[in-house]
Amino acid sequence: MLIMNKAKVISETKDAIEIEAPGKSDFFIDMFSMKEVADAPFYYEKRTGDFVARAKVRPGFKATYDAGGLFVYDTAKKWIKLEFEMTDLGYPSVVSVVTNGISDDGNGERIEGAKELWLQIARRGDNWVLHHSLDGRKWKMVRYFKLKMKATLRVGLEAQSPRGDGCLVEYRGFRIADNALADMRKGK
Repeated sequence: MLIMNKAKVISETKDAIEIEAPGKSDFFIDMFSMKEVADAPFYYEKRTGDFVARAKVRPGFKATYDAGGLFVYDTAKKWIKLEFEMTDLGYPSVVSVVTNGISDDGNGERIEGAKELWLQIARRGDNWVLHHSLDGRKWKMVRYFKLKMKATLRVGLEAQSPRGDGCLVEYRGFRIADNALADMRKGK
């Protein structure tokens, strides 16, 4: 695995990794100010073609927008992020950000009582689908969209703390596999 930006890898085993995001770190291009931030830790591998990436994510929420999740990076102005995030609404949610010049940010389902969540990103050509799951078996669609990206991308784990002083995120079961999904919308 490769690292982009400062990433403090606390521990790493075959099935688990802990990454600490420094304070005031994020990936975001704001549509109003056009301010670009691209300094959150990103732990990745290069992947060519269609794939499904998934991981169980457990962020140590302390501040608004603290999060951990999956990240797909093409260029500094084109990327996808799927997060388990402490929203500005005061509760954890599934959040997706699709950036194509500017960041299109969307809060998803409110997650009640869970401290960890499975996240999944699937690619088939220029078609993308984002999912979440409490158990890693029954998936709920977060977003379904088209975004043209290069054949070879950086795919991995991102941790952030845009307003806080840092966020420790534990990831388990991270894997990237060929896309064999029979139903992209259902995630299986």
